Amino acid sequence: MSKKRPVVVNSDNVKMKNVDKGEDVFIQRLIAEDEDAENCFMRKFTIEPGGSMPDHEHEETDHVQYVLKGKMNVNIDGTTHVVERGDSLYIPPDTPHSYENPYDDEIKFICIVPRGDIKTEILK
Repeated sequence: MSKKRPVVVNSDNVKMKNVDKGEDVFIQRLIAEDEDAENCFMRKFTIEPGGSMPDHEHEETDHVQYVLKGKMNVNIDGTTHVVERGDSLYIPPDTPHSYENPYDDEIKFICIVPRGDIKTEILK
């Protein structure tokens, strides 16, 4: 049995990547495969003003999110919530959800998901 190593990551040192299915949405994978995380991944998302992520769902994947900065509209299973800095969200598996930032400032939030392939189905 190999011993897991502790990891400290500063998000300023993690490259931001464009989220293909979103508009002006960026992801930073803070804790993932490379950090030997056994049970979960931590990602940081940024959505620029006017940016959005279409309605989608993830098969068998819980999402726990925490808003670090800004404000956005999150539609979860047909109900729109205005969330802002300090708010926490839980999105159950197989639950349609989307993100929209119609506000003047970017939003940043942390998203923690179980380790493994995250299957995303964009809903029409």
